[in-house]
Amino acid sequence: MSSGIACYKSVDLMRDLQRAGARVRVVLTRSAAELIRPALFEALSGERVGVELWGAWPATEDAGAYDRFPHLDYARGIDALIVAPATANLLAKAATGIADDLLSTTLVSVDPATTPIVLVPSMNATMFDHPAVRANRETLRQRGYALLAPGEGTLACGEVGVGRWPGNAPILAALDRLVNGRGRLAGRRVVVTAGPTEVDIDPARVLTNRSSGRMGFALASAAWREGAVVTLIHGPAAVEPPPFVETVAVRTPEEMGAAVRSALGGADQLWMAAAVSDWRPMGAADRKLKKEEWDGRLELEPTEDILARVGLEREPGLTLIGFAVETDDVEERAAQKLAAKGCDWLVVNNPLEKGAGFGHETNRAFVIGRDGSRADFELMPKQELAHRLMDWVLNRSAAAAPAPG
Repeated sequence: MSSGIACYKSVDLMRDLQRAGARVRVVLTRSAAELIRPALFEALSGERVGVELWGAWPATEDAGAYDRFPHLDYARGIDALIVAPATANLLAKAATGIADDLLSTTLVSVDPATTPIVLVPSMNATMFDHPAVRANRETLRQRGYALLAPGEGTLACGEVGVGRWPGNAPILAALDRLVNGRGRLAGRRVVVTAGPTEVDIDPARVLTNRSSGRMGFALASAAWREGAVVTLIHGPAAVEPPPFVETVAVRTPEEMGAAVRSALGGADQLWMAAAVSDWRPMGAADRKLKKEEWDGRLELEPTEDILARVGLEREPGLTLIGFAVETDDVEERAAQKLAAKGCDWLVVNNPLEKGAGFGHETNRAFVIGRDGSRADFELMPKQELAHRLMDWVLNRSAAAAPAPG
């Protein structure tokens, strides 16, 4: 932590990292320690907190080498290093190799070629746009550091511009990709659909379904973690879309179909996880239907089957993964849908099973392929299931690919 005014948000970041299973050790600059006390981080992390380069822990007879060299103690054996917030001063030190305190010396002791280093710039907009700061950021990028773009809005000083803390979600997503991503989709384009759609009854009423969008959003995150350029087409979802993906918000099945066709040019994969409305009223009313004027009956007509159309019209090289919800004769209907939709794999779940389906943060599913493959996944968080499904499809696709040459 360096001494940006956003350093108080680092406490929450540390807690999110711990919730994700990380052991977190904290190093503060002297100036940062004036803004927020090291004892707070020490109490919450259960780890000793570093501020001073020398004299913090005098060497004892049984002290190891790292105890005598604190900067090495914090640098060795780590999986990643995050500087959040990273001030203009910190960026300048990192770019020029200055090592005059514990944090900057720790930075010089970590090789960005082998250990992910994430810098989170946070400062006044004029400082962020200064030519020297821009040059330092570019130097750091060329050396392999990961720099997150700050947010835009009202800053602590009252001015409006670029320089805000970007939020924890982008930081955690970037770290996840750097530490856990294998780059198997690097240079590939992936399209994901998510959430429900709505069809109008009248200007005040719609027909929709219970989809929250969580499964599709988790798949978009999983594809981005593997290095893909991701387009996420989503209906009115109950959760926030993941960071770093292009989002296209739609509402109706017609808008969903048009957005999918527009996005498919040059795409390598389509994950059709959205719960698209199967039916719509024949002729939505142009004014609100009054109770005394309407008997409540609706005449419905089918909407376009987007997945089936893509299965018929797709370009060679597009991998198509469909999703199906079934509550009875699940196995038989899944096999029929796999053939009818023309997809390579079909992911199937039963919302009647406890903890699975719409509205839950967990899901249970099985996947079948037109190559005869099958995998069953027990109840698990949707984010984990997304990674497992991504692994399955990528591994099966690699196994089916022709040998080089």
